Amino acid sequence: MKKALLIFTLALIAIALKGQSDSTFIYYFEDEMEETTYYMSSLNLVVANAEKSKGVKLGIHYTTEGEFSFVTAKLIGLGNCCENNKLIILFEDGSKINLVSWNDFDCEGNAYFSLTDTQKNKLAKLPIKTVRVTNGYSYESITSSKGYNKRHFIQLFHCIDNKLFTLLED
Repeated sequence: MKKALLIFTLALIAIALKGQSDSTFIYYFEDEMEETTYYMSSLNLVVANAEKSKGVKLGIHYTTEGEFSFVTAKLIGLGNCCENNKLIILFEDGSKINLVSWNDFDCEGNAYFSLTDTQKNKLAKLPIKTVRVTNGYSYESITSSKGYNKRHFIQLFHCIDNKLFTLLED
């Protein structure tokens, strides 16, 4: 009986560790000189083609209090300049959010997307099935359903909601 319990416990630990292999969490750094706290994700959600020649890095911009501010995107290989970019996230339950970037014309590949409370709630609770990003200037796009952590934003919003931040030390 003890042996069976030990094996069961080890199996649960292995499952838990496997589930943590792609976990995303939030660091914070306190700048004493500016008396400001900065927050950053440990990982970004990267969507890329098989050749890794086109893609997008999705992340979150945080307020100085560690709250969600907006979604950020860095477009790579989708044209040099961009504006009016589109981000479509299809969730595993079949629902989706459609976003259009709000920042001005940009030749560094940066795009910023605001979310409504309903959209933020979906991103915080539903696993992602597919992501598509379209450069609104060149109309080049990337669509992918694999190669990234589908629970990335769920993990980040869990950290935000529960104030689970890790101090980034020198």
